[in-house]
Amino acid sequence: MLFMEPSETPYDLRFRLLGVPVRVHPMFWLVSGLMGLSALRMGFQFLAIWIVCVFVSILIHELGHVAMGQIFGERGHIVLYGFGGLAIGSNTQRLRWQRMAVSFAGPLAGFLLLGFIYAVLWAWDRDSFHYYTWVALLDLGFPENILEGLEFLQPRPMHRLIAFAIHNLIFINLLWGLINLLPVWPLDGGMMCREACESALPDRGLSLSLGISLLVASLLAAHCLLVVLGRRLLPLEFGSGYSAILFGILAIQSFQLLQQAQSRRPWGDDSWDERGY
Repeated sequence: MLFMEPSETPYDLRFRLLGVPVRVHPMFWLVSGLMGLSALRMGFQFLAIWIVCVFVSILIHELGHVAMGQIFGERGHIVLYGFGGLAIGSNTQRLRWQRMAVSFAGPLAGFLLLGFIYAVLWAWDRDSFHYYTWVALLDLGFPENILEGLEFLQPRPMHRLIAFAIHNLIFINLLWGLINLLPVWPLDGGMMCREACESALPDRGLSLSLGISLLVASLLAAHCLLVVLGRRLLPLEFGSGYSAILFGILAIQSFQLLQQAQSRRPWGDDSWDERGY
């Protein structure tokens, strides 16, 4: 099954961040580079900046999971790999609300990083703050005329690499953070949806949450594929070949797990124990 902790390799990067063990699988660098391959048109340094932004953003996301788990007495560790990141052993709490808090802490950490970036922009230059607010709204799919009078803004000049890094950090921590809250397994929103459904319907909550996951993932996979073909299924601007494949895989996994749940075939809770990006 995908989205499980990958095997160790001799090429793993290992370090500790605030006392938390971190392991970076080689596939993380490869997949991150492939996702940002279009940046090579501007130069290799822009691709490197993209990879650094992905690394920092996902690391902070997973650190949010682990930090919240530590509040409740857990001692997790972080693994970054081809499909994002995992916070292993951070969500084994007995109380449902604690598990939901750990799930939400990952996106929250990214939103806090986003808030810090905008606070720095506000202190540095108000026009730059308003400009990157417009950039964030565009990333969310709003029309270009969402902010009237933008043409009168005069952001302070900054190095192209810095501007590129700011844009990517906003894009990753805003859009990816919101996507991660969707009720799709094994995203954080899918974990919280399972907890909510099982709380409301103890006997059928698991199947209900997987059905919701299957529906949402299938719609998004179809939408992203149509965006690649120049069309749209939903009133959303985002979509790429990578996201179409990702949501397609998530839809297939949701379908398989739904079949297992409905036939009462056991599948371990370990499948739900890892906080993925």
